[in-house]
Amino acid sequence: ASANALPEPIRPVSQAGSDALVWDLTNTHGSRFRTVFMRAANTPFGLELSEFFDVPRSERQANAWDPGASKLIFTVRDLDAVISRLKTRRTPVVTIGGVALNTPSGRAMLVRDPDGYLVEVRQASSAAVTAAKASGDVIETAIWISVARRERALAFYETLLGFQIRATRTANDAELRLNGLTDGRLTQTMMSIPGIEATVVLAEFARPTTSNPAAMPFEWRVQDGGAPQFHLEVAGLDALLERTARAGYRFLSVGAKPIQRPFGRFVFAIDPDGVLVEFVEPAVRAR
Repeated sequence: ASANALPEPIRPVSQAGSDALVWDLTNTHGSRFRTVFMRAANTPFGLELSEFFDVPRSERQANAWDPGASKLIFTVRDLDAVISRLKTRRTPVVTIGGVALNTPSGRAMLVRDPDGYLVEVRQASSAAVTAAKASGDVIETAIWISVARRERALAFYETLLGFQIRATRTANDAELRLNGLTDGRLTQTMMSIPGIEATVVLAEFARPTTSNPAAMPFEWRVQDGGAPQFHLEVAGLDALLERTARAGYRFLSVGAKPIQRPFGRFVFAIDPDGVLVEFVEPAVRAR
């Protein structure tokens, strides 16, 4: 669907579906669920919102420094206009001071969506606005994952999955305050997903042991409110599953077995920080 398409209708709760294959895929036996698929302008990947019923779920909100926390970073055409709309909706602000801060990547502010998920809005440069291929508020979208140890996360995303490192840098004080902190150290590794050139940021926080609140790692389940999930299209799924298991990574899907659909095979793995990563192997189309 186009980023300018009308929103997909949301099924009422009474029409939430259930599917034994999805139960195996997501390890949510007995659940009902509903999903909505969306696209943002100038973004090479889609976004999916999922809501699960009839299964236990956590509503714990992540702090930016919690290992396994994630956020979407929307670089926008007019930050002030976006912030004005956020204020109208009384959106919770994480950034210290409650206002946009100047950072090396532009003015930015961190907020929470209605489920507490972290969303950063950032002013695009004039050059990026000019170069944008589509109209709309969003000029670029990036994905952020907070990790306990970057070396461990890189073994998963770079070594196993082939993500490409673009740069590594240490954040300044303004970027700490952007993420709700006044002390500590933040190191960020920017990566690209091969094939679509989407940006993924691996972020490692180092904070004094006396810091409060302390970092709390996540063990995400797909039904948890705000649970981040990657959906990665892959080739050679069986070989990838063998490498993933041999490297000692865990799986969410029952028995670590892919489910089969007419349009492809799907299985969920778990990254070292508890983020859920779905491997999707599309079906081969008949010629």
